[in-house]
Amino acid sequence: MRDIVYRALTSVSRKKQDICIQETLKQNGITSMTERRCRYFVMGKTIINNIDNIEKIAQAKFSDAKYKKRHYYVLKTRDSARCSDTLLCKIAGMLYAVHGVTIYCIAYVHSFKITFKSGGII
Repeated sequence: MRDIVYRALTSVSRKKQDICIQETLKQNGITSMTERRCRYFVMGKTIINNIDNIEKIAQAKFSDAKYKKRHYYVLKTRDSARCSDTLLCKIAGMLYAVHGVTIYCIAYVHSFKITFKSGGII
């Protein structure tokens, strides 16, 4: 049996978006559950007057080192009492988007989680 759930949530202020896809698969006594999640947060925006220098303006406005560095996390856990293994991978960072004459600085967190359990429900 396979179940797929898709969710897309946007906050009222439209500064946050959360997209999640969950899939549960039961086969040969093993249940596997995967979750892919993407979260986006608008951290700042700049309106520009001269489109010719758009790259220079973006680099000057968001040149701080915290905006450039990506963070990667990998975590594996084993629960002997519940007979389950979990693997979690996360990537966090910043990206820039241009719409018309506005540059947006967007923070993102992408995660991928896999849980395996022998017998029963997760």
